[in-house]
Amino acid sequence: MSKKRKKNSLNLFISSLLLFFLVFTYGCWGGKRHYVRPNTDISDIKRIAVLPFENFTSDKHAGDKVRSMVIIEMLSRGMDVIEPGEVIKTLLESNVRSIHTISVDDIQNMGDALGIKAVLIGSVESFGMSRGVSVSYPEVTIHLMMLDTESGDIIWSTWHSTGGASFWTRHFGAEGRTLDETSSRVVKEAFNTFF
Repeated sequence: MSKKRKKNSLNLFISSLLLFFLVFTYGCWGGKRHYVRPNTDISDIKRIAVLPFENFTSDKHAGDKVRSMVIIEMLSRGMDVIEPGEVIKTLLESNVRSIHTISVDDIQNMGDALGIKAVLIGSVESFGMSRGVSVSYPEVTIHLMMLDTESGDIIWSTWHSTGGASFWTRHFGAEGRTLDETSSRVVKEAFNTFF
């Protein structure tokens, strides 16, 4: 075999290996799906209320933890977020007993009462450390939905999951991200689909 042919074969092998590694790593790390209503002008949304998050995990504080990270992320992106206690007070005054039962009328009433154009609702579907054969790794899955307070229409919705043991953690026992780092990452990546 000629020198040039060997070099081309080696380059092809290295390129194939690199492509496999990238696909494998991305496939094991997480996923996201999102929707943004066409012709939505986000610059029009200056103030927003973040409702309490539903929690479908075994960590009874997961909803509050992720909600706090979401509020911080929104503030860091220049949005004015209504104080969480004021949101709870408005929900109670509107006789909203559960986020499950919130109606378009309730959302419109919140818009009027708080002077906001949108509300954000969310859920935490997984939040915690999972145990592999020889390593532990964080897994976080969230669903966020922004609703227009005038129409009740969905402006933006995203489902985002991240976590799992990285290639280095699985094969070499390297220390991976913490649960807080993973949660922060999933929130930031979720908002990147909107902003």
